Parts: sequence; C-alpha cells; structure tokens
Amino acid sequence: MLRGNSSSICLVSILSMLFLAPIVLDASSAKTSTVLTLEFDQVDGIHYSNVINISGSSSVPLNSVEITLWNVTSHDQYELLNSSSSLLTVTPYETDSGVTNWYWNHEFDHTSESCTCLVRISLLEQTDLVSFGLTIYLGTTNHRPVLMYESDFDQTSHVMLATENVTLQYGLLLPPNLLSFDSLVANPDVITSFSVCPAPYGVCTDDYTSLTVLHELSNDDFEITLDTFDINLPDGLYLIDLYVQTMSLKESNSIMQYLAVDRNPPNVTVASVSESFESETITVDLDVDDGYDGSVYSTTWTIIEPDGELRAVTSTEILADNRLSFIADKQGVYQIFGLIRDTGGNFVNIQHNVTVANVEPVLDLRFDGFKIENNQIVTVKSNDQWCFSANQTTDTSNDIDSLEYNWFVDGKSLLSGRSYLLSSDIKTEDWEEITLTLKDNNGASSSITFSVEEQKSQDDSSLRTFTIWTVLLLILILSAIVFIRKKVISPQESDFVRWSDKKSFDD
Repeated sequence: MLRGNSSSICLVSILSMLFLAPIVLDASSAKTSTVLTLEFDQVDGIHYSNVINISGSSSVPLNSVEITLWNVTSHDQYELLNSSSSLLTVTPYETDSGVTNWYWNHEFDHTSESCTCLVRISLLEQTDLVSFGLTIYLGTTNHRPVLMYESDFDQTSHVMLATENVTLQYGLLLPPNLLSFDSLVANPDVITSFSVCPAPYGVCTDDYTSLTVLHELSNDDFEITLDTFDINLPDGLYLIDLYVQTMSLKESNSIMQYLAVDRNPPNVTVASVSESFESETITVDLDVDDGYDGSVYSTTWTIIEPDGELRAVTSTEILADNRLSFIADKQGVYQIFGLIRDTGGNFVNIQHNVTVANVEPVLDLRFDGFKIENNQIVTVKSNDQWCFSANQTTDTSNDIDSLEYNWFVDGKSLLSGRSYLLSSDIKTEDWEEITLTLKDNNGASSSITFSVEEQKSQDDSSLRTFTIWTVLLLILILSAIVFIRKKVISPQESDFVRWSDKKSFDD
C-alpha cells in the first residue's frame, strides 16, 4: 500500500494477513513508556530484481535488533530466507526539536530468489517484542496480491459494526506485472471471495456462507460496501473470510475479521419490588435480550430520590450491567432509570418506581432494667437517685439518630432532646405522672404515660423507740419465765435431805 515517500508498517498487520500469530508492532500497543517508531524509506510492494537495499530512520537506538527476510509466496508459507543480528549501518542525527534519532540501512543479496517476501526488524531490548515490517516483491516470479489491514484497529480483534451498511477498507498490493488500478476499475481482473460464518463466541458455530459483494479499487485502496439487508444477514456476530484472486489464479492472503450486525434495539424487562420500607435493600434486575448470542450491552443507571434529588449510582451499588442494588433511606417514591445501549448503538430507556414506607419508632422505656408499660405504676424512693431511660428504643438506621425525645410531668413539658430522665431533673413536689413522647424525621411518633409513687422513708427516732420497747419486752418475758420456773419446782421435789428438829428425831 502506497503511503507517500516513507512507510511505517506494524508487523501485526502483516502477520495477521499471513495467518501468523499477531505480534505487537507499535509503541502505543507495547507496554513501554516511550513512543517507538521505525520507518522505512521504501513503500510496501516495492520490486527488487536481486539485491534488496532498504533504509529508514528510528526513534530508538538500534543496538540490539534482528532483521529477517521471509518467503510468504503461499498463503500458508512463512519460510526464513535470511537473518542478521545487526544492521549494516546505523548513524545518529539530531532532529529539529533537538531529539536524537538514528538513520539505518541494510542489504540482502538474493540474486537467484523470486518471491513475495516480508522484511521484519525486531527490537530485542524491549520488554514486549516490538517489530516493524515491509512487504516486497523479489525477482520475476512467485508474485501474488497481498491484502493489508487499513489500520491497526482493523485487525481480527476489532469488531466492525454494521447497523445497515458497512464499508470495509483494506490496502491491496498487486504484483508489478499486473495492470494498474485504474485499468482494473474498468477491466476488473480481481475477483473477490467474501464469506461469513456465525461466530457469537469468537469461533464459527456453522459453516462459512459465500456472499456476493461488490468492490471498488482506487489507487491502492480496496473497498467493499456491505448491505446487510441485501445479503440478508440477521443481527449477530460473524467472522469474515476475505481474499482476492487475479485472472492468473494468483490468490492473496486471507483477511480474517469480526463483524457485528446490530440493527434492532434490545428487549428489556424489569424485575423488582414496587413497595418497600426504609433501610431495606432495593434490587432491580434487568432481563436484556438483544436478539442474538454473544451480544454486548451497557447500562447507565440514574436515581431520583423522594426529595427530588437526581443522583448517579455508586460503583458499589452496581452489581452487574443488568443489576442495581441500593438501600432506601428515605420515605417516599424512588424513581429508577436505566439506559440500555447495545453494540449497534441502539438504546432502550426503562423506568421503575418503588414506594418506600416509613418505619415507626418502637419506644422502650426502662427503670432499673425493667421495661415500663403504658399506664403502669412505678414506685421510687423519695430520697434516692433514679433514672428512666429510653436508650433501648429502636428505629430504622436513618432515623434513629434524629429521634426527638420530649418529657412531660403531670402534663407539663419538662425537657426535650434527651433519651433519659433523672430524679434531679424534677424540681417540683407532689408530682404523679410522667409522659415520654418521641418523633422521627418523617413525623411518625410514639409515647408512653405512667404513674409514679414515692416510698416514704422511716424516721430514725421511731426506730430507736421501737428498739427500746422491744428490748424491755424481751426482758419482761424472760423474767416471767424465770419466776414461773421457781414456782413450779416445789421443795419436796428437791434432791437435798430435809433434817427434822431434834425432838422429833429422838421420838
């Protein structure tokens, strides 16, 4: 393909053209920090009779290179003819911008060789193999046409898109002994072979089908216009096999390329709940059918919250292109929008609404660890310190921190903004009833009312009096017991011998 006075050709194009494994050629594809360029002064398709003399320039030093010459006359041929670990000459020079580049040249002497050949220069010092190539015709025979990708983006890995019509452009090199391109337009001596096979996953799932297509030749450009309606190609992914043939039956290499036909928008259905509660997770699933296997689509999500705020979704909320999951932390209607765009640029808009209901707070009031119920009577010590606590009250996570607490004593407001009430907070006497109300940020409220009794403390003097009388009573009881015991035990019951008077003894 003619490219002016010089050409810089990526070898991946050449190798793909020749059914070889792709090799990274340009620096933008290589994982290098510097843009690498190596240009040939010659153009693709140049004809040499015997000695090959090539030259060019490079943006990188050429200290470690390999230059090779390959015979690619047949479409499946890749025969090494010559190689060298160095170039014939390398000369540094300074560009107008003050950057150092290098001139180079090399020769191959193959007087007896005739072929369609490929010259390749590989930069061996690069982390990734970076190569540059030039297609030449050598000698007088074994010359065939060569199809070349128009750009690096037209390689097999790139998918050409066809919504209605698609134009495929390639470079076409013709052997030196063939007619000119201008003559070929009028006298089409080039026959195009164009076939496709369904390839939803990168490989053909059925046989190739030959299609009749028209081509145009202009200078060195080979152009095919594909009308998908005329050739009756339904939506799908296809693999193209393209080659040309001259009237002398010389076949070119095959061009392999993927083609996506996508004329119709996808069908989309939504699966999700329509009602939910605050702090619950809402999941929206999309069932996307684009009409063929292997289709690719993307989804752009947007949410309008109940307060009217429009927001994009976060990366953590997108579980997949067809699934969205987020926590509803507000009461009201959530509007969920999805823009689904397929490979062909066809898009579908969907909207799904979810009504989120508020969850009322559950009041939990406790005294000394025991839960207080509504209308309950609670006894407290008048001279003791106590606390009524509602810290165990529950609500949704978005509302719990914003609950409004209000305490009332005998119907009068005492304090607010606090979840507990201390004995020291009440400054009045003869109070009987306490009411606690709470409200969340959505207006939902809950309350509890209970009565309080004060337990009177006993007087210390009374206690002392009681104690004295108790002791006296005990003493009295003990004395009575002793007295009665003395009365009960009579003299005759004594164990001691009783002595009678002397007179009686004498008798």
